[in-house]
Amino acid sequence: MLPLLALLLGAERRTPVVEAVHAATPAVVTIATQTVSAGGPFGTSRRGEGVGSGVIVDASGVVLTNAHVVDGATSIAVTTADGRRWNAEPMALEPDLDLAVLRLEGASGLPVVPMADSDALLLGETAIAIGNPYGLGLTVSTGVVASIRRDVEVRPGLWHSYVQTDAAINPGNSGGALIDLDGRLMGINTAIRADAEGIGFAIPVNRAAKVVRDVMAYGQVRAPWLGFDVQDVSPRRLVGTPFTKGALWVAAVHPGGPAQLAGVQPGDLVVAVDGRPVASRADLENFLADRGPEGRLAVTVLRSGVTLDPVLTTTLPPPLIGRYVVDKVWRIGLRESADGLIISSVDPTGALAGLGVAAGDVLWGLDGQRIIGRATLDARVGAAKARHRPSVLLTVARGRVRGSADVPIGAAR
Repeated sequence: MLPLLALLLGAERRTPVVEAVHAATPAVVTIATQTVSAGGPFGTSRRGEGVGSGVIVDASGVVLTNAHVVDGATSIAVTTADGRRWNAEPMALEPDLDLAVLRLEGASGLPVVPMADSDALLLGETAIAIGNPYGLGLTVSTGVVASIRRDVEVRPGLWHSYVQTDAAINPGNSGGALIDLDGRLMGINTAIRADAEGIGFAIPVNRAAKVVRDVMAYGQVRAPWLGFDVQDVSPRRLVGTPFTKGALWVAAVHPGGPAQLAGVQPGDLVVAVDGRPVASRADLENFLADRGPEGRLAVTVLRSGVTLDPVLTTTLPPPLIGRYVVDKVWRIGLRESADGLIISSVDPTGALAGLGVAAGDVLWGLDGQRIIGRATLDARVGAAKARHRPSVLLTVARGRVRGSADVPIGAAR
C-alpha cells in the first residue's frame, strides 16, 4: 500500500506548473558577461561583470536575451541547465527593442522552448517566470498575465508594449522565459518597476520571434523604411497643439523614397502611424519592429497647423545609404586586411574626429557585432540609418585595447 500511496501522492504533486517548468527549463540558460569600459574610446580601463538569463530558440545554439544583458560585453559565457558552458557571440543587438540574439560557438542539438502566440494570451492565465535572479541559479516564480498589452515609458520618449505579470521578476531574470502552462514561451522577461511590488514586464514573444527570424534569415532585423530622417521634438514645442506628448520632426526626405512619393515634406511633424501616436523616434521604431519591409502605412503629419494623412508604401532601404554615412558623415578611409577593417584616414571635419580615433586603429564592431569587411559595415550602417536611428555604437581596437562610443549617422539639426 505504501508504494501505491507514494505513487499517487507523487502524481498529485506533478501539477500543470511543475510539468510546464520541467518542459521549458532545459532551454533556459544563465548568461555571464565581462565588460571593459573607458572614458571615451580610449582611456583608463575599468572591468566589470554581469549576469542575466536567456532562452534557447534554435537547436543550433541560438539564444534570445535582453540587449541590456550583453550590451558592451567583451566576453559572453552561457551555461545551460545541465551545466554545459559555451562561449557566445552576438548575432544581433537591438538596443531600442532591448533584444539580443546570440550564437553559441560549436553548439548543436540543444533543447528549444516552443513559442506561444502573444496576441492570443488570456488575461488572468497562469504565467511562470524562469531565470537566474541575483545570480542565485535557476529560479521559478508564478503569477498571472495581468495585462496583455501594457504601454510603458522605459526612458524619456521610448515606449514599449509589454506583457505585464505579477510573477516575481528580479535583477538577473532579465532575458529569461515567461511561459504558459503548456511550457510555451509567452515573452522575454525584461523589466520591473522599482517603486512597485508584483509588477513585472516581458517583451511579447511575437515581437521577439520576428527578431529571431529576421536575424537568422537576413543577419539583421528588417523593418519598414519610410524614406525620411526624423528627430525627436520636445513636448514644450507642441504646446497649443493636440500632440503634447511629443512628435517627430522630419529633418530630411530622401529623393524617390516612400515619404517623398507620398508627399511628406521636410519640416513636417509626424504625430501618428496607422492611428497610433508616436512621441519619439524610438517609439516609432518600436511600432515598426513588428512589421516587414514591404507594406502600406498611414502617417499622420502636422504641417502649418493642418493635419494630413499620407499613405506610404514602404520598402527596403537603398543599398548605398550605408556607404554614404561612412564616407560623408564619419569621413574616414578604410582598408581591408587579415586583421579586419583598418582605418586609413580620419577627416578632421567628420563625426569621428573628436573621439580620439586615429589611422591604424581597427574598426572592430558595430552595435556589439564583429565587423570583418566593408560590405558588412555598409549594410549594417545602412540598416541603422534606414531604421531612423540617430547613432550607432562603434567599437574600435588599438592593439589589445577596445573602446566603444555612440557615433552619429546623420547630420545634426
